[in-house]
Formats: sequence, C-alpha cells, structure tokens
Amino acid sequence: MASSYTITINSTYGTAVDVYSAMASTPSDPPSSEPADYVPIYTKLGTVAPNGTAKIPASDFVLKLVIVRQSDRFPVRAVVVDQLDVPSQTILLGAADEALAEKGWAFYQTFSSQPYAPESLNFANLVETTDAGSLASATADFFNQNGVPGFTFALFSAIGYWATNLLYAFPGTYYCYEPPAASSMGFILPANCVGKISIAGGAATYTPNGGNQAALSFNASSLTSVGATAASGLSLTAIIRDLSWEGKPSTVTWGFVGTNDGKQFIAQSYEDPSLPWYSVLYDLAYGAFFTVQLVMAVDAAIDLAKALGKGAKWLSDATSKLADRIRGSLNETGDSAAPDTGVGDTADPVNVDIDIDIDIDVDVDVDIDIDIDVDVDVDVDVDVDVDFVAVVDVDVDVDVDVDIDVVTDTDTDIDIDVDTDIDTDVDVQPGGIGKALSGIGNWIMKKALPTLVEGVAIYVAFNSFGKILDAWKQADEQDMANLQPRQTTGLGLLVNYMLNDKIPIKARWTTFGEYVATSGADAGTLQITVSSILQTKNATADAAQAAWKWSTSDEQAAVTAMKNAGSGGDPDKAFEALATYTYGGKDLPLKVGAAVAMKYLKG
Repeated sequence: MASSYTITINSTYGTAVDVYSAMASTPSDPPSSEPADYVPIYTKLGTVAPNGTAKIPASDFVLKLVIVRQSDRFPVRAVVVDQLDVPSQTILLGAADEALAEKGWAFYQTFSSQPYAPESLNFANLVETTDAGSLASATADFFNQNGVPGFTFALFSAIGYWATNLLYAFPGTYYCYEPPAASSMGFILPANCVGKISIAGGAATYTPNGGNQAALSFNASSLTSVGATAASGLSLTAIIRDLSWEGKPSTVTWGFVGTNDGKQFIAQSYEDPSLPWYSVLYDLAYGAFFTVQLVMAVDAAIDLAKALGKGAKWLSDATSKLADRIRGSLNETGDSAAPDTGVGDTADPVNVDIDIDIDIDVDVDVDIDIDIDVDVDVDVDVDVDVDFVAVVDVDVDVDVDVDIDVVTDTDTDIDIDVDTDIDTDVDVQPGGIGKALSGIGNWIMKKALPTLVEGVAIYVAFNSFGKILDAWKQADEQDMANLQPRQTTGLGLLVNYMLNDKIPIKARWTTFGEYVATSGADAGTLQITVSSILQTKNATADAAQAAWKWSTSDEQAAVTAMKNAGSGGDPDKAFEALATYTYGGKDLPLKVGAAVAMKYLKG
C-alpha cells in the first residue's frame, strides 16, 4: 500500500466544507485503557468549494474522514476509508448529507436531554452491550428503525465530538448565579445575577459584574477559565437540556454547573432561576454523558485496531476497561457539578420484616331489663258443715310470665400492637433495578422535578440509595455491578419527597400515582420503588407507623379498595384511591399506606 494517496470529493452541496482526518493518538500494543488516549485528533486535510470537486491528500493512517461545514464545523458526513481500495475512492457530498446529519443532531439532542426516554435507553443499552466489532451494523439497524435511516455510528461519534469540544451548538448569553449550598432545609434559589457568559462564533467569555472579561476554553464538555482548579477560577460542565421543567420542552440549550473559586456556580439561558434544576441535573443526565463518551472512545478504538492490523481480541481488550475508566472520570466531574445530591443523611435501610402481634381488648357492659307479668288464677272451694263451721279450701294457681329484655351496651377497646405486617421482599428479575430507576428518571425529566423539589426538606442524600437497592444485589447482579451512586438520584428524589410530612399525604400518593401513570411500570418494578420507601429509615415516618392501630381485616379492606380502583387495568387509579383512603377519619401514615400498596401490588 502506498504511503500517501488522494481521495476525490465531488460536492453538489452549496456550502463550503472542510475535510478532516479523525484519528486518536498513536496506537499502542497492548492497547491503552485510558479514555484520554482515545479522543480523536482532528487534522485538516483540505477544503471543498460549494458545488466543487477536490482531491484530498491522505496517508496510510487516515481511516476516517469527517467533512464539516466551514462556517461552524458541524459534521455533515463521516466516512470510513476503504483501505483496500483507497486510490480509486471517490466520495460524493450533497444537500441530503446535511439533512441526514441534522436529523442525527436532533436525535443526539433528544438523547442527551431526555436520557430516560425509551429510545434513548435502548440506544444506550445497545452501545454498552454490543461487541465493538458489531457496533457499526447494530447501530445502523437501530437508526433505521428509529426514524433516522442512513445515520451511522461514525457520524454520531463525530457529532458527539462537535457538541462536547466546540462552542457552536448553542450560542447566546448565559446568566450566572451562585446558589447557596443546599441544606436539610432544602434549596434556596439564587436571587442576584453575578455575571454573564457570552458564546458566539465558537468562542466563550465570562464577564463578572463590575469585572473584566475573561476568555474560556471548552473541552470534553468542560468550560473553564485559564488555569482553573477545583479551588480557583471558573470550572463548569455543560449539560444539554430542554426546558421541560420550565414549561418550554421545545427549547433545547445548555445549562452549566460547577464552581467559581471553589463556590457553587451555575449559568443558564434565561434570567432568574425558577427552580433548582442545577441541583440534580448532572446526576440525572449521567447516563447520557457516559454513553456519548463511550461511543467516541469505542469508535476511536475500532479505528486504532484497523491501523494496527489487530483483530477482535485486541479490540475487546481495549474496550473492556474503557467503560469503567469513563465512569470513574464522570464521577469525579460530578463531585463539583452535582454537590447537592449528596446533601442529607446517607440512605440507611431499616429492618421492616417484622411479624405482627395484634392484641385486642374488648370490654362488654350488659344492661338487663326484666319485665315480669304475673297472672293469678284463684279457685275457691267452700265446704259447709252443719255446725256452721266453715272449712274453706283455697286452691291458688299462679301463672308467672317473665319477659326478659336484654339490652347489651358493648364498649370495645381495641389495642393493636401494630408492628404492621410490612413485606419488603421483592422478586427482582434481572434488569428490574434498571427498569425502576429508568422509569422514575423518565418521569422526573419530563415534568416531575418542580413537584419533587419545591419547598422540599432534604432527609436523605439523593445519590445514596445504592444501599437500599443492595438488598436485591444477588437477584440483579448485572444492574448492581455497574450501578453508580449518581444513578440513584431519581429514586432518592422520589423517596425523599414521599417522606416529607409537611406535604399532605393525599398529595404525596397522588404524585406517586402520576409517576405510575407516566412510567407505565409493571407491578414488579413498582414493588422495588414502594419497598424502597418502606426500607428507608426516617424517625417521623417510622414512629407514625409504629403508633398506628388497626386490625388485619381493616388493612385488607384498604387493599381491596386499591384493587377495586385499579381493576380497569389502571394501577395509577389504585394509588389515587390510596391517596384518599382513611381509617377512623384519619389518613394512613406513609409507611402504613406503603404496606397496603405492597399487598396490592403482590395481588
């Protein structure tokens, strides 16, 4: 094979483009396991005029070309070079390529801003579980089936690089704030804008109020000032988000979270934050960050394997460790990007598998009213002797009818030692924990965050629910093996909200019903969620449960009410019934209601 050659590009596209090679650093053998070694290096090879033809010089190691719009470097096509027939290779470029790339960019935005949507989860799972050598064909099939036919793994990777390393995606002005650190009392929205970030023409600057403008650099989703560290300078992470929580789901933009001189710092595309989105967004978007980074790393590893002439084993060795290294890197970033999710006590499982003793004391007072009717029949027989001495024999027959009316006044004092029979055992199937977390995440990302964080006290660290989920580790080893603390944030938000006794119990179970309706979760998945509520230690909820008094039949009546309400195949209706259910004129305490829900879900 020649050491250099040319590739011809014929363009009917009416916009000037630049042509780049996209290769990672010099390949090594054995392969490196550091993600930084798989970041592609873009080298400009030439330019193609609008509707023009160009011959692009290349070398042996050029395995991938990325053709970008000259104006904003947006990739309109990614081409894997055929090394077996390079000299005769001609690449055609047209307006249809740009249209396809724009559709791919729309998918990328949805994937990044709604990582729990079903198609997003399917794509993430495909990338993580498919052998690297088969990813190109597997993802091509996925895109064909999900509304982006013709889109490729290589182009997704190129768009990922563009979106995480260049500043063209969402230009504009971003308003900066320093939110007070969250505490057990909840979140306090920042009131005063402290500066502005301006993004235009692929460059960014930060201008603090009353201060001098400073240039910012952008690399791997990090927007930083020169020499920034965790304690000094500006260090932010860019997150693609739509504004669903603010009622503007059609608006997609960046949100920035991080620190400035060690203090929490955010930047957003509108003034006056209306809710603390920044407190949890990094953790909720963690899965999307991970998948995008993994795609780019695996894509580069595939190219390197070809450059070295290595086969499947080399590629497998190269990619097997990349996922863990990427997780570690993203977790480190999250320490500054999402500090609020760690506020509160670590989730501490409470033992709720208790056998119940119900003692019932019944005092009965009986009042007896006796009515006696006496009928007296007197028969008189008179015998008269001649001596006029009269001997009188009197036979008296007395009939006594006694009518007894018994009026029973029963005063029943029922003392129930309610260690209520709370069953937290769940038959968790493989993949069940992932389904539970994804369903909650999808509901939160779509609309639920404003409800879950508005005025909420923080009882438990949102990202600490791995300890609760660990109860089912043996049943779902795969999900638990790769579960990162940040991925439990959604579950933590929901349970924390349910524990908030300042919110009426009706509102809490109504909100839970909305989650059931939105997520479409099956009974087994819902059991994991409800069991997590029961297992989470909380002094107020545990005391209320311990003080509750009712009988087994009373509890069963509540279960029956849920069954009747949900009999039409709408389990959310069952939870609406639970929200309004009372006993003795009182609302059911949270964990008593949760125990009822568990019995309902187990059928």
